[in-house]
Amino acid sequence: MVTVCLLPSMWLAMGTSHLGLKIYCVTVLVTQIVTLPSFYLQPDSYRFSDHRPFGFGALDALQAFLTLGLFLWLLVFLIKIIERVYDSSVKQNAVANAMSDMDHRRGVLSIHAPNHNIIAISILCLMAISLPVKLWMFEVGIGLVGAPPPELPYRLSGILFYLFNYLVPLVVAYLYIKTKRNSLLLALTVSLYAVLIGVLSVSKSVVLIPMASIIAFAWLDKRWGILICGSILSGIGVLVVVGARAIVHVVDGLGSFTELGAWGTLIEVFADFSWSPEMLLVFVDIASRFEGFQSMYLTSQFDSDAAGGAWNIFLKVASFGQWGYVDHDAIHMEYLGYTYPAGFYGVGATFNSWMMMAASKNILMVLPFVIHAGTFLVILEKTLKRVARKYSLQPAIEQSVLFFSVMWFYTAPATLICFMLLAASLVFSFFPVMVVRRKPSYGK
Repeated sequence: MVTVCLLPSMWLAMGTSHLGLKIYCVTVLVTQIVTLPSFYLQPDSYRFSDHRPFGFGALDALQAFLTLGLFLWLLVFLIKIIERVYDSSVKQNAVANAMSDMDHRRGVLSIHAPNHNIIAISILCLMAISLPVKLWMFEVGIGLVGAPPPELPYRLSGILFYLFNYLVPLVVAYLYIKTKRNSLLLALTVSLYAVLIGVLSVSKSVVLIPMASIIAFAWLDKRWGILICGSILSGIGVLVVVGARAIVHVVDGLGSFTELGAWGTLIEVFADFSWSPEMLLVFVDIASRFEGFQSMYLTSQFDSDAAGGAWNIFLKVASFGQWGYVDHDAIHMEYLGYTYPAGFYGVGATFNSWMMMAASKNILMVLPFVIHAGTFLVILEKTLKRVARKYSLQPAIEQSVLFFSVMWFYTAPATLICFMLLAASLVFSFFPVMVVRRKPSYGK
């Protein structure tokens, strides 16, 4: 059923030149294929029995998949039309564009190819510096749920949390992308680093930030050995973090138990580790971090009138959360079982979930979401390509920015950050290139 409804649109997407569209469609197909069996094979893990008892038959999901398949097919169709119109206009001005590119390249400073050994050494140095800091942060309870942070001056607790939980892993991922990405040893080293900082942060997201660059670009580069090893280590990292949470987090949120220390906690996790086939479901957990079948299906059953109507839901997404108003109490959702928190992240946060909510009573509401998604993806990719050409960026950097931007649009479309990503690409694509020219020196 998933294959019949979703595979045609992904197959059509692979025939386009839009990498962002391919990333979007592949993510939808993979997450649904991975999470659908778990939903039906593990009814005990269903958490909303008080609001809607688990009694779903296999064909109950067909209507939801038909809606999702229709949305993806129309999205691909729209982007193919835009691509054909754009390509025809480009061919008419091919000579002018070629001459313009030649003139532009003469005016931009040449950028030497990066030394991959230096970049690899920089990654190792950055990891060597950050690990002792993360060990100290774990010992004093900075960034751990339930542990009050120490009273440090100048808001250092918050600065350290965001710096070493998100910024440093992102820099490591960025530097890894700039390497040749053909070293299994470097990929394993970064993966081990991701697992360690994930345990020290007791956060699955911290594990997946560096791992995302390894897995995504191993797939793009067709390096299947690194892809397999990265996928396995990401699963192990999530399992280790879950084990660390069982030790660190105290029941009822009364505090965090860090008396064992970082290494003691890690040893305790491996000491209590026991293999079971159910651990393979960790990949279901990773896929659900993006979008699981349960959230997609339940949002298709949502009564859009409870949130001010379908158009109000669309305005919330299209305006990046600035115009549309969706009452938190109205989204209590008998089907989802809890109120959305501020910022609208959670079960129904993805673009597909918002679309399914709006189209639950009127299938034609798929159309404005198709137009919005198609416009966003095309503008984002075209502007990023223009920025890369203007500033002579490596294709890997352009692809990495596109990957993370598309994933952000996929998982959190109704946010201001999503708007800022699009606005930044537009500004840099139209802003004149800053060129540093040396002033000629004249002899006497």
